[in-house]
Amino acid sequence: MAFWDRNKNSKELRVIKTARDKDSINKAAKNGYKPVIKKVEPSEQIRSKFSVIQNKKTGEIEIIGDYRMEYHMDNESEYETVIEWTFYYPYKFKSPFAAYLIPKDIETGERVFIEDLIEDYIGASWNQGDTYRLESCEAIWNGTDLEIQYDPMTNRSDFVG
Repeated sequence: MAFWDRNKNSKELRVIKTARDKDSINKAAKNGYKPVIKKVEPSEQIRSKFSVIQNKKTGEIEIIGDYRMEYHMDNESEYETVIEWTFYYPYKFKSPFAAYLIPKDIETGERVFIEDLIEDYIGASWNQGDTYRLESCEAIWNGTDLEIQYDPMTNRSDFVG
């Protein structure tokens, strides 16, 4: 669990697992779980930044992710910027779909803890523009799907630095 996941009551809730590939989903189905299949769709709000600088003498590169590093580089620096600041989606998943594995005995209205969210929700943000996905969250089973109980006031952290 990442440092920005703040689910204090999750120890008391049933844990819902996520399968992220065909074989895992099929294995869970054979073991009695109901797979609730979802597309994996990266959010444009989730992003990290980087810049690449290169040593003028050795050719070696450094990857920086903090704007404050620019202040350490001046015209007489031994480094030059070879890739300007850019943003990218920093997560990779096994397949373009995944499934929440629902136990047979789950009851409609039951509150659960999803260990590995398929959907992208913001779990943390940094004032320099980086935003990170929330890895886990509580949800309520409505009989056919999980209703994610995301609340930015409790599930999200905002950092300055």
